[in-house]
Amino acid sequence: MMIQKQMILSVLVLLSVSALLGADPSPLKEGSNYLERTLNYVEDSSKVALMPDFASKPQLERTLREFKPSGIVELLYTMPLPETGNKDMMLHILQSLSAISTLEGIEYWSGSRQAMYPYLEEAYAVEKTRSSRKVADPVFTSLPKGPQTISVFQNDTTFGKTWYDVSFEVKGNSIRLSMINRTTIRYKFFPVLRDERLLIEMIIIPREEDLLFYGMAAFRLGNTFGIEIDLDESFDHRMSALQTWFSNQTYP
Repeated sequence: MMIQKQMILSVLVLLSVSALLGADPSPLKEGSNYLERTLNYVEDSSKVALMPDFASKPQLERTLREFKPSGIVELLYTMPLPETGNKDMMLHILQSLSAISTLEGIEYWSGSRQAMYPYLEEAYAVEKTRSSRKVADPVFTSLPKGPQTISVFQNDTTFGKTWYDVSFEVKGNSIRLSMINRTTIRYKFFPVLRDERLLIEMIIIPREEDLLFYGMAAFRLGNTFGIEIDLDESFDHRMSALQTWFSNQTYP
């Protein structure tokens, strides 16, 4: 009887260890606080499939056609509605997205390291492209009537220092954050994405019972000088990190 109990205990221990070894080592690898997540990789803007309907969709579709990307990563999350109390929902979300400096220190899943790793060493608004002079994050006390654009500096742990134009737009029931690089993005000193060849979109749509978060990275890859770079997976992980950042900012 004792031997049988010991055998059962040994089997349970082995099963527990196997479960731990087979488990996803990071619950934040694919984002956080979501009810549903869908991922899509495409090479042609005509094959974008996850973009929800929103007021500026025709404009973004036209931008993508003109951009002529070599790859697109799109992610669609269904998330619970944030509790905002008496605060206006749209304004609360806009204020969360405009806190650019809080991007500093966020982590993403590093495929090469198989672990969470710092994504942005530095992130802050600046006076203009190529300037290192910090300015305060934009502060919105009401919903803007039209797009608002700022210059942002980011120091990516993989792709180095890059300046972006970041635009905020509130239209209809959606809030849109658009980023486009204004300087060359490099990998190990080699230029891989020249200026205006990376477009990042975050579109937030609150609904009656939930919230949609749509993230997209579209890129036009140049000469990589023989270096193999998996931008699809890289931007999948980065967009997931941005969704986690949005969740941390928006949900108390």
